[in-house]
Amino acid sequence: MRREIKTENGTTRMNEEYDRIIPEGEEQETVNLAGYQVAKAELFAHTREPAITVWENKIKFNMACLRKFPGVKYIQLLIHPEEFRLIVRPCEADAPDSLRWANGGGEKEIRNRDMICQIFAAKLFDLMSWRKEYRYKMLGKPAVYKNEALYLFKLTDFELFINRGTRKQRSWLPEDWRDCFGVPFERHDDLYKINLAEGYITTNKMGGLE
Repeated sequence: MRREIKTENGTTRMNEEYDRIIPEGEEQETVNLAGYQVAKAELFAHTREPAITVWENKIKFNMACLRKFPGVKYIQLLIHPEEFRLIVRPCEADAPDSLRWANGGGEKEIRNRDMICQIFAAKLFDLMSWRKEYRYKMLGKPAVYKNEALYLFKLTDFELFINRGTRKQRSWLPEDWRDCFGVPFERHDDLYKINLAEGYITTNKMGGLE
């Protein structure tokens, strides 16, 4: 990040991080980021990135996602049905609507698990107009609400896979991504701002999550 630092004689200099990237005296160009698109991570290989996969009867978070919350075995899931967002919120085991997303703990390493949720998944498929013969995978992004660490998944940004009993897999991306690389720079940061008081609802155990 470029920052100017005041020196004792009143002049300014760039911080050390900037100096490492652009050494003093090297030619540089000043650019305006308006009009640029931030390339979507889904367009790249991301086997080790935090992700959730949704089937018609279950969901599963990968180990990369669990490692973002070391030692956490229970979470709350929050859904924004109008903005099509899902939020992971770490919680205690006895918190209202807590859900166990990991096995193990104590002396054993925590590992991910299938979260069987036929009713919840059906509601999610209905909300997103998804097709049951596919499974949907979404990458997560860190988010913050009042200094509380969360993880955010945009349900509209997905890869889909055909449910087949074969190790060969082929993924597809939403059709409207064909005409762009990603979100305009001017809007990118706003898409990950969180206010849990506006429209989010928690899941409950009637949704079938185990």
